[in-house]
Amino acid sequence: MRSLVTSLAAVLAAFALVALPAATAATAGRATVSRLEVTEKEYSLTLSRLRVHGGKVIVQVLNFGMDNHDLVIKANAKSGKTWSFAVLSPGSHATKTMTLPAGKYTLSCSLPGHRQLGMVATLTVTG
Repeated sequence: MRSLVTSLAAVLAAFALVALPAATAATAGRATVSRLEVTEKEYSLTLSRLRVHGGKVIVQVLNFGMDNHDLVIKANAKSGKTWSFAVLSPGSHATKTMTLPAGKYTLSCSLPGHRQLGMVATLTVTG
């Protein structure tokens, strides 16, 4: 009986040593992902937050308007990297995961005239 208890204790201790680092790594990985929701409608973009942490960012775009809209995210830095979402019909949505370094970004709808009518916003990504 004593050897059974000792064996069971050894198995549980080994499991704890393996599971704890894995759980910590998974929790740490989730903590580094930021989320941003962008709501589009005539003629505005509303961001769920104006600042996100740099690194992996999950961006979800929701078209709550009556017209089609797309979304373009452009870095304001010299590199000017651009991420684009396809045109969304009314009531639809899209999600992308991207890696954003620290800096300022301009978000806008690139359909003719939409940016000029107010479908533009600024996002700050912190280091």
